[in-house]
Amino acid sequence: MGQIGVRHLVLEDDSGPAMEVKWGPVKGKFSHQTHLKRLGTFQSRKLKNAVKEWFLPPEWEKALTDFQASGFSWQTETKSGRGVILYCPACRNAALIQFLQPKSTRSEKIPLGVLKTFQDHREDDQIAWSVFDIRVMMPANFKLVHHRFEPGNYELAFEHGSQKIFLYRWAPASVLLAERDLTQFARMISDFSAENPVSSDIDGGQAVELSLSPRFIWLSRLKASPSFHWMGLWHLERKNRILGVKMQGKRAFDTLMLDRICAGYESL
Repeated sequence: MGQIGVRHLVLEDDSGPAMEVKWGPVKGKFSHQTHLKRLGTFQSRKLKNAVKEWFLPPEWEKALTDFQASGFSWQTETKSGRGVILYCPACRNAALIQFLQPKSTRSEKIPLGVLKTFQDHREDDQIAWSVFDIRVMMPANFKLVHHRFEPGNYELAFEHGSQKIFLYRWAPASVLLAERDLTQFARMISDFSAENPVSSDIDGGQAVELSLSPRFIWLSRLKASPSFHWMGLWHLERKNRILGVKMQGKRAFDTLMLDRICAGYESL
């Protein structure tokens, strides 16, 4: 993995960057030519005048029939790149996918495999997030606003209006729980550790919940800070992981949505 951004992903191999993906919503009329010009502007000085329109091979066109697609290519003395600019009329998202390779190498298998499986939206208004060893289904209206991937500690933060959802993953659980149980661990990392955790189990493993709600709900809507808080942690013994979900907001939560997120959050 090279870089992970909110709407930007770079994958690397032994020789450096191998694939780049950028995406985002489109406002107004979409133009492939405009995006191609922007691509040349944002490249390094060596590539500024090297980005050219490239006619997609039939196999690529067949793989991208659900999109309005155009191609581009560039090359330097040592590397070459080919890619596509995609626009989906259904969800009005645009994406740029490019494959970077040494000039002497030209593989068709990997690019075609990526394009055949590329999707920018689902029919059930959900988004599947999968990175490293975690996977979760999130409602499409919750946007990723923050991420952190450190050894043993992952965090993803999503936001929709005044509500935020945080996903956590800690490892190795055997070390983190060596001198404490899951309830004590929850008190250490929660923002409302004074509350009493409720113990339960998930698939035979230990789990705890912590929650905090305002005494006067009408008064909570006048406060700038979130008033409703909930956190659930569960121990996956076979995976040696601890997973956690936290939600906070100024209004009461959609418990069915929260249950679906927790049920679908997993360590691979």
